[in-house]
Amino acid sequence: MISSYKSYRPLGLVLLAVVGVILLAGCNDTLRQFIVPIPKPGGDQQPLGNAVFLSTNPSGNGSTMHIDVSGDTLAGNQTVGPNPVFLGKAGASAFIINGDGTVSSYIALLPLSSTVSTATPSSATSGIVAGGTSSSGNFFTANSGTNNISLVAGAAVTQIIPVLPSAQPVAIAGNSSNSKIYVVNQGSNNVSVISTTDNTVIKTIPVGAQPIWAVMSTDGVDVFVVNQGDGTVMAIDTTLDIVIPCSPGTACGNNASACAVPNPACAIHVGSSPNFAFYDPNRQRLYVSNTGENSISVIKADGINLGVTPQIVPSLLKNIQVSGAPTSVAALNDGTKVYAALGNCKAGTNHTNLVLPTPTTGNLATCTGTQLSVIDAAGLQERGTLTIGPGVVSVDVSGDALHAYAVAALNGTVADIRVATNEVLLTFPAPQQNLSCAIPSNCPANAVQTPFMVRVFP
Repeated sequence: MISSYKSYRPLGLVLLAVVGVILLAGCNDTLRQFIVPIPKPGGDQQPLGNAVFLSTNPSGNGSTMHIDVSGDTLAGNQTVGPNPVFLGKAGASAFIINGDGTVSSYIALLPLSSTVSTATPSSATSGIVAGGTSSSGNFFTANSGTNNISLVAGAAVTQIIPVLPSAQPVAIAGNSSNSKIYVVNQGSNNVSVISTTDNTVIKTIPVGAQPIWAVMSTDGVDVFVVNQGDGTVMAIDTTLDIVIPCSPGTACGNNASACAVPNPACAIHVGSSPNFAFYDPNRQRLYVSNTGENSISVIKADGINLGVTPQIVPSLLKNIQVSGAPTSVAALNDGTKVYAALGNCKAGTNHTNLVLPTPTTGNLATCTGTQLSVIDAAGLQERGTLTIGPGVVSVDVSGDALHAYAVAALNGTVADIRVATNEVLLTFPAPQQNLSCAIPSNCPANAVQTPFMVRVFP
């Protein structure tokens, strides 16, 4: 009997508790239900981002097409000016330089709800070929035809800043970490340093032959100038505004003979006809695409220090052989992979002559390469290629290191690449030439615009 009592006792206590709850609820004439939430682990929030593809249009205004990074979906299109030639980033804004010299701008992450503003250039400017941003968030354009640059704020050109006679500025380097911008002057083989505090030229720095591009390190401490004429890269210290010298007796890249003279300007020899460079903040490297040969040059840029003996200066790590002539390169910010667009364009092709002076007279038609090179950033060698389509001239990567994006200019498509598996996840056609044509079957020959440049925002 004792064991039987013990076996039923727990059940009796449970029934007594249930009766008590019912009686208490009845006293208040309301049965109250208590819901205790059970927290569940949430997934990582996907960062907001858009891959923006710039397309030129032989029959009217060009456009930008937006692919949502997190959703892999078409986020919208924006109409810009006729025959656009360059897509720049300034904070959250996209700036498009059009073939008629106007500059279109809008909030890049709001392609459907943002209004496009158009800045009309002054009569004192011509030949706008590229642009860059500054710590103020303003956008500057390089006006190669009139040897000056324009400050674009909002929907207006607010100031014209002269550089040097016959300078032919072609590129601008700057970012939010530095209160100066660096203007690449191809005609005079130098770089103009402009303070964005008062927008005046404060110094001119000699560089190599026919400089074509420049990029600033993420921390704003160094600017790397690509010299197409002699196949070199020079690094500028932005505190001293000098070209970083070689350490005495130390080889600078593969240019050991230059270091026989104490502290000469250091020219790092890369490949033939370089046209573009991408700075990787993770590994603190510079990747340079060489259009005259099938190679990507890798420059070691970490730990640069001119205050120690011997000085720590940038140097060439390797020229990586790839499967075609590259025109563009981008590195994942997790330091694992690098992608190069193997456009196989005419040697020397860059932003000044890819679609200029018009899409039909530029070099785009020569860019028949179909491959995207996949490079191991640790092993410094090509691991394979992806087939994108004819005219692979531009590539960029997402900030979450999950996607790469490339254009196939000659068949009017853009590709969304899954980095984990190195496969083309989705392919999107560029907008119709007639942007008002909502039904493709009603458009003449279903003609599409020509995509030629991609930038990922933010």
